[in-house]
Amino acid sequence: MKLKKWTPKKSKAQAMVEFAIALPVLMLLLYGLLEAGRLLFLYSTVVTASRQAVRYGSATGEGTNGVVRYNDCTGIRAAAQRVAYLGPFDTVTIRHDSGPADTTPTPYCAGASDTYEPSGGNADRISVTVSEQFQPIVPGIVPFLSRTITATSARTILVSVAIVVEQPPQIVVQDQTATNIDFDDPDASELNQSVTVQVTVTDTDDPTFTPTGVVEITGADTNCQITLNSNGWGSCTIIFISSGPKTITADYTGDDEHLASSDTEAHLVTLAQTVTTIVGVTPSPSTRNEDVVVTVMVTGGSTTPTGTVNVDAGGNRNCGITLSNGVGSCTLNFNQLGNFTIAANYNGDSTHATSSDTQTHQVLTGTATPSLTPTITPIPPTATITPIPSTATVTSTAVPTCSGVTPGPITKSGNTMSMTIHNPYSYPITTGIGNVIWNNDKGHQTGSDKSLHLQNITVTGTTGSTTVWTGNTTNEYAMSWTTPTIISAGDTVTITFTFHQSYDNFDGTESIIINIATNGCVGIIIQS
Repeated sequence: MKLKKWTPKKSKAQAMVEFAIALPVLMLLLYGLLEAGRLLFLYSTVVTASRQAVRYGSATGEGTNGVVRYNDCTGIRAAAQRVAYLGPFDTVTIRHDSGPADTTPTPYCAGASDTYEPSGGNADRISVTVSEQFQPIVPGIVPFLSRTITATSARTILVSVAIVVEQPPQIVVQDQTATNIDFDDPDASELNQSVTVQVTVTDTDDPTFTPTGVVEITGADTNCQITLNSNGWGSCTIIFISSGPKTITADYTGDDEHLASSDTEAHLVTLAQTVTTIVGVTPSPSTRNEDVVVTVMVTGGSTTPTGTVNVDAGGNRNCGITLSNGVGSCTLNFNQLGNFTIAANYNGDSTHATSSDTQTHQVLTGTATPSLTPTITPIPPTATITPIPSTATVTSTAVPTCSGVTPGPITKSGNTMSMTIHNPYSYPITTGIGNVIWNNDKGHQTGSDKSLHLQNITVTGTTGSTTVWTGNTTNEYAMSWTTPTIISAGDTVTITFTFHQSYDNFDGTESIIINIATNGCVGIIIQS
């Protein structure tokens, strides 16, 4: 039995009609998708082109045309056009500005020679605008109108880029050193005396390598610093103002190639040694109950001694002197006849040691009659002194006075210092002890050796030249000499002090003090 089919059979004509109705809608949909894809692709291409162009123009270095990239207009445009797959872009506009706040960028690259120079500090930007016109394939079918697609990108122009390269830490191996105090001269020294300290620094790892730099000298009241010379040694001067045992320390501070090191040296500081001299006893000899003036001079050390001197002739005959410029006088009175020993004892001060001197004095009865150059023979303690009878008559002779003996000013010439002394009288006079003060540690200003060493003292007059002292005094600021010198009547003598190098720096402390030993003139001091 056959079953009857209930689904009616479509005809080909029906299918064609249905397809014809659906095809326009399908074609419209496909065309819309194609145009939308073209629009999006063109937008993406324009944006990418502007970005690639500013990347090229903002980079450092030179472009393909041998000019800096921000002025390589051809290269900037070429960078943009390389993205244009569907054809070249309509316009590529190049501008520059001073940052996002700059709302009026300045166009350039309009011509082949149109360039600009950015300001420093990477503060300027380059901006590129790319434009392309979109045209629908079939206008009017879909709602895609003709329009211009524009994209602008901006980047900072890298004029300079600091490249920081971290260097690995360098390990510097420094050599060991040995610091040695060669000498401290003089040792022992006196208060306020200049002490020269010499130090040598050596490289103990490589003796051929000489250390450089400075050495600090400490331990004194006035310290100093040494700058090492090319041989690795040097010297400087220190001063102590207190006495006793001291420790001098030399600290080498090192240099780029050498480690620091140090050394110490024991040093002794004593009070300045002094010389006390009775330079005059006036009158001598004297008579009983006559006042006798005793003049005392104290010298030594780098400064003039101060303080007091006790003068004692025994039997409660004594007096005291307060020194002024190292000299002073006091009066004794002898009520007995005979020979007496006058002792002068300097008591010292805070910087000078004690010292003493003695001199024999004769007391006669009646009126003393000294000669110009007497010779006094001390009477032995066992001798019997026979007093002169009260009825005896003693005749006196004229006794000179020397208050008119005048010195000239202290002058210097080359390595000498000198002073003139004029005797205006008709009789000769004799000088006794002399004392000189000079700038011994800084009197010479040329070179490293500032010191002046006194080498000789000469006295020159009409009768010739006499050397009264020779030596090489290096550690004294003041010194004395005792060689007598006779200045003839009416003569002018020149006393000259000769040093080992030129004297070119007077410091105002220069002084020459000479006493007169001629009887009747004892106690007269010549000073300049």
